[in-house]
Formats: sequence, structure tokens, C-alpha cells
Amino acid sequence: MLSSITFAVLLFLVNTAHSLVVCPTLKNAANFTVVAASSISNTGLTIINGSVAMSPSVALTGFNPSGTINGGLELGTGVALQAQQDATTAYNNLRDITNSTQMTGVDLSGRSLPPGVYKFDSTAGISTPAGTLILNGTGIYIFQIGSALTTSANSEVRLINGARAGCVFWQIGSSATLGQYSVFVGNILAYASVGLSINVTYYGRIYAQTAAVTLNSDTIIGQPSCDVCQTISNSVQGTLNRNLPENSTLYIFIMFVLLLIK
Repeated sequence: MLSSITFAVLLFLVNTAHSLVVCPTLKNAANFTVVAASSISNTGLTIINGSVAMSPSVALTGFNPSGTINGGLELGTGVALQAQQDATTAYNNLRDITNSTQMTGVDLSGRSLPPGVYKFDSTAGISTPAGTLILNGTGIYIFQIGSALTTSANSEVRLINGARAGCVFWQIGSSATLGQYSVFVGNILAYASVGLSINVTYYGRIYAQTAAVTLNSDTIIGQPSCDVCQTISNSVQGTLNRNLPENSTLYIFIMFVLLLIK
């Protein structure tokens, strides 16, 4: 009996080792809806509901008088630099997650995905005109994209059954381009630039690490930060409360040992 219980404990620990608890955080970058490196340029009646930061450049154009920023503005300041650095850290952390579902070559149009980590070795996109990607369920969605993200005109990312924009993360190896009249959600963390075509409705945050953010009569609505963690494994994906103890595996092991002693 003792050997059977001991084996069960070891098996539990082995299975836990293949799982990863992911709690993405943007730190100070979460205080900003748009962060860029080289410039933020606008054409037309763009509205940004949230604060804007830029570092190291201060090249903000097209917002006076046509565009509107309903939030604070940090250009070339230490606060902007810290936001950029925290966005870069988040980008690297998202990129380095290894427990993922391989999606290279898959068009996201017409897909309904549960929470998880989805990896594209090269490009990714909603390629079908007016295509829809559905994110279904409470939890964290991470898209690891090796190069560019592109969405078609009139496309949509739709959230259902508790999915939230703040818990969607797009880690993009180069640049993102969103098609005209499209609807997009989540946190874009692009290594280079982010471009929104005319009349894009965007729910979330935009971070361009080394280049520009380009806007054209778009609406960007900042969203609350994510407050859940996600367990990612090869076979099981579940949502955990952020209050779960970091040493939960150790605690469970100690409980088993105490049972054995008794």
C-alpha cells in the first residue's frame, strides 16, 4: 500500500512538471493603450480611449486638431521608457513559452479556439475577407507569431463565453497590419510596427517595440488588465485564480507525506 501511494505521488509530480502556469503581466506598460518607439502618426478622426507613450522618439503627428487622445501623454520621458521596457519584457516572456499548439499555415478565419497558446512559425492572419475568429471561454489566449500578422477587410475577432480582450496576447515577430473596417481585440506586442487601416475598431492595447504605430480614422478602446492565470499542458488546459500559491505543488506533496507518516 505504501509503495502504491508513493508511486502515485511521483506520477503526480512528473505530470505536473509537463505543465506550465502562465500569468502574463504588462507591468507599467498596462497604464498605456498605445506605446511606440519611433512615431505615432494619424490621419482622420481617430479616437484613443486611454493614455499614450513613446520612447525614445517624440514624433506624434495628426492629433491636432483631428485626432483625439482621451488620456495621458508621455513622450520621450522616463515613464515612457519604462513602459517600453516592460512591454519588451512581456514580449520576451510570451515568446519563450514552449507548451503550445502548432498552427503554422492555418488561416484563423472561421476558427473557434479555447484558451491556450497557439504558435505560428512564420506569418498568421485572418485571411478570408470578412472572416471571423472566435475566442471561446474564460482564460488566457496567447498567439506566438514568428513574423507578421495581417487581418482582412471587415474581419472580426469575437469574444464569447467569458473571453476577455485583456487576456488575449499577440506576440508578433515583426509587424501587424489590421484591415479596414475590421474589429480586433487583445494586446498586440509587435517587435516592429503596428498599422491600422481606415475605420478599425480595436479593443485592447498596442505596443510597437522598435518602430511606429500608424492610424487612420480608427477607434482604440483600452481594456482592463487580465487577472487570471492559465495552466498549459499537452493535454489539459484550465483557468486558475491568480491567488493560487506559487508553491502549490510542494504543498500537495507535503500533504501526501503527512498522510504516509500517519
